[in-house]
Amino acid sequence: MADYFDDARLDDPDILAAADAVVAPLVERHVADAARDVLRAENAAGESALGNLIADAQRAAMGTDFAFMNPGGIREDLRAGPVTWGELFAIQPFGNDLVAMQLTGDQVRRLLEQQWQGQPFPRILKTSGLEYTWDGARPAGSRVVEIRRGGVPIDPAATYSVTVNSFLRFGGDNFTVLTEGAGAVVGPVDLDALVAWVAGLPQPFDP
Repeated sequence: MADYFDDARLDDPDILAAADAVVAPLVERHVADAARDVLRAENAAGESALGNLIADAQRAAMGTDFAFMNPGGIREDLRAGPVTWGELFAIQPFGNDLVAMQLTGDQVRRLLEQQWQGQPFPRILKTSGLEYTWDGARPAGSRVVEIRRGGVPIDPAATYSVTVNSFLRFGGDNFTVLTEGAGAVVGPVDLDALVAWVAGLPQPFDP
């Protein structure tokens, strides 16, 4: 068995071609059609169309109030036209599980403050299910001005259901508030949630 994994064998063009042929039906499977480019690029507030699309997919998959997606987990843009499974895999290649949990409104606020606290640069989470305003002129730790759900400010003492990926769940990218989440439930792989979401949108989809 040892020589089967020899580096020279893995570089063999015949082996690589055979492997490509095996995975091609999955990689090239048509999933949906995008009406326009959906990009990772962030606006001045830190939002991105692709990040919001992914967060929407994750919230829908787990049926929670909110979802948060880390920007570093979005690796490619989604281009207009036919969308294949392989393209979606390139966007989310890490195979993280989705995790639903319970957070208080105050924990949600603290989570959003961690976008600037203990970070080498601002890491603005991509969100679904809420809106919030922040003020970059305020000191780190007090930049979030207001958080709203359906136009109504959230209650710091109330409990909300939240979806994140397993990387974030365990405090990835210094979002340590998420390690405090109660009642964690593991769901599907993040890529599977994205595939199902875009396939279920009216086509061609335009988020």
